[in-house]
Amino acid sequence: MAVYLVSYKIGKKNLETRDYGGLVTTLENYEDSCRIFDNQWFVCSEGTADDIHEDLAQYLYNNDYIFITEMGDNYRGWLPERVVDWLRENIYI
Repeated sequence: MAVYLVSYKIGKKNLETRDYGGLVTTLENYEDSCRIFDNQWFVCSEGTADDIHEDLAQYLYNNDYIFITEMGDNYRGWLPERVVDWLRENIYI
């Protein structure tokens, strides 16, 4: 199972007029998931980045953006401890 970083930006007008509850619910329902920041998640999936995009695209509109990439063990950064713990549990380092 792979870990993916999902990052998205909701267009300002869309944020005021659209409901994104389905997007968040879908992210929460992956095999395992961890919300990093408001619009960034790690998710575990047997699928590909394309599969995840297909799952999430139905909740996105014009002027919204999304980026999905598979994580590996070569990463560096400063994140909240709960996120680092989640990564350690899901990326076998």
